[in-house]
Amino acid sequence: MNRSFSINKTFYFWIKSIDVLNLFLIILLAFLGLLFVTTASPSIASLKGLEEFYFVKKHIIFMIGSLLFLLFYSLCNQSLILHSSFLFGSICFILMIFSLLQNLVNNGASRWIYFMGFSFQPSEFIKPFLIVILAYFISSKDKIKLYSYNLDGKIIAFAILTFTSLILIKQPNYSMVAILFFVVLSQFFIAGVNLKLVALITCTGLIFSIFSFFSYAHVKNRIINYIFSDKPNYQVEKSIQAFKNGGLFGMGPGEGRVKKSIPDAHTDFIFPVIAEEYGSATCILIVSIIFIIFFRGLYRASKIENLFPLLASTGLLILFLLQALINISVSLKIMPTTGVTLPLISYGGSSLLSTGMILGIVLSLTRKKFGIR
Repeated sequence: MNRSFSINKTFYFWIKSIDVLNLFLIILLAFLGLLFVTTASPSIASLKGLEEFYFVKKHIIFMIGSLLFLLFYSLCNQSLILHSSFLFGSICFILMIFSLLQNLVNNGASRWIYFMGFSFQPSEFIKPFLIVILAYFISSKDKIKLYSYNLDGKIIAFAILTFTSLILIKQPNYSMVAILFFVVLSQFFIAGVNLKLVALITCTGLIFSIFSFFSYAHVKNRIINYIFSDKPNYQVEKSIQAFKNGGLFGMGPGEGRVKKSIPDAHTDFIFPVIAEEYGSATCILIVSIIFIIFFRGLYRASKIENLFPLLASTGLLILFLLQALINISVSLKIMPTTGVTLPLISYGGSSLLSTGMILGIVLSLTRKKFGIR
């Protein structure tokens, strides 16, 4: 009886303090993603010699996992979020190194861990934990003792960012490095850090970019081809064609033609499939939902008095928005191809589960303060 009362009380305070509209929009976006993967993936499954709804069935499992992570982290307090971020962030960091040692290349990158028939990307899972950890160190007012040294938290944050970026470059995963640097720069600006440190981070990001450009042929070729080459990128051109075919209201669910000739129609290029089958109106709806989630989260974060949850929540919101904008920009030929998925929409287990964690932590950190926190 007491246990049932305690659960009801916890749920009552949770639903009273949580951003219910954002929670609804996140769940809505996840179910829209399931709908779009259902119509986009069967042709890809057939091309790969798989059962027609192979990707749909897996996506359902990943989506349920993502929503469970969303609900779990939205119930957590700041202390649990911080301690779990240090624990699981460290595990992900070790697994990222292991993925390099395992050296199992997929699409030109060593990002995956293969275990008992399953594959996942530790670099996807480390994102929410890393941003929370960096927010903690950036917001720290006291010196942090490390062995016999007393170090400024902001210097530790910069060192963690640098070491993580070096591993990501080695994989290689340049888009994530660029996203992380942008997020961390945003956190530093919000924290009001002196310009010298901001300049140091910016210079480090530029050095990594120049090094990657001259050291890795595929990075150099992708950028040069995007800027100077007249030779069309096959997937991008098909993507533009899909937008033209779809018009305002689309050709109808499952009626799209371009998806049959785009290898990544269910993952990186799912947005043009949506445009062709459901129309530009649906695309505008999706973008609107993403921006509402971002700005509502940002508004709630602006009410936070403590610097740590403010930096963590805004950093995670910027990460969520950046990933969406980059994915959409690639499909519209605004940016070169990056391999960044559309959050909650694209097929991909690691991405879906990671996004559930990201938005769950945001919902938790932006909860109202009345009642039990």
